[in-house]
Amino acid sequence: MEIKIWADYACPYSYIGEKQLMDIIETENLSDKVKIQFLSYQLDPNAPVIPTETMTQHFMDGNKYTIAQTQHLMDKITDMAAHVGLDYKLAKTQVCNTFDAHRLMEYAQTAVSQDKVIKLNFALFHANFIENLRLSDHDVLISIAAKCGLDVNEVKKVLESSMFGAQVKAEEQEVDQRKDFNLIPFMVFNNTTVLQGVISPEAMKKALDY
Repeated sequence: MEIKIWADYACPYSYIGEKQLMDIIETENLSDKVKIQFLSYQLDPNAPVIPTETMTQHFMDGNKYTIAQTQHLMDKITDMAAHVGLDYKLAKTQVCNTFDAHRLMEYAQTAVSQDKVIKLNFALFHANFIENLRLSDHDVLISIAAKCGLDVNEVKKVLESSMFGAQVKAEEQEVDQRKDFNLIPFMVFNNTTVLQGVISPEAMKKALDY
């Protein structure tokens, strides 16, 4: 089974969806039967490298939500995360550019095992939504990569260059051109079944075909 996942480390639904999928894969002992490819998609390619607002402010300013509407949405997302064992800290999550985080993931998929790739993927999400670290900060990315077993010197070379940037943009264009694409996370199972957005466990189990 091959699974392609387009997602963004700035998307709270992406973390929830991927965590739910991985929990199912592990519970059903499918880890050795599944190959996952993490593909890049930036919700906001123009997001600042240096954060100017938290997610709370982003919802209120960018989406013109009221305080009550913002709190309701954030409570709803936090509850969804809790159902898959994630303790979101959305109020303090910083809105920043994720381009370099995606470049790091692209590099990892050429350099290390799938186990380490998966570990890095979830460590990036965790750093953003639970630790509230800045994913546009190279020191943060290097620290995360080191903890996941990547070669620090190679990671520094990647981050200090433009390596894998074209691949990030190409993957974004690829999914944008699909007629069936609407939301992330956007998951494609064996190049046939498509699931996207808020996905039920039942739909994931059916897509995994067991």
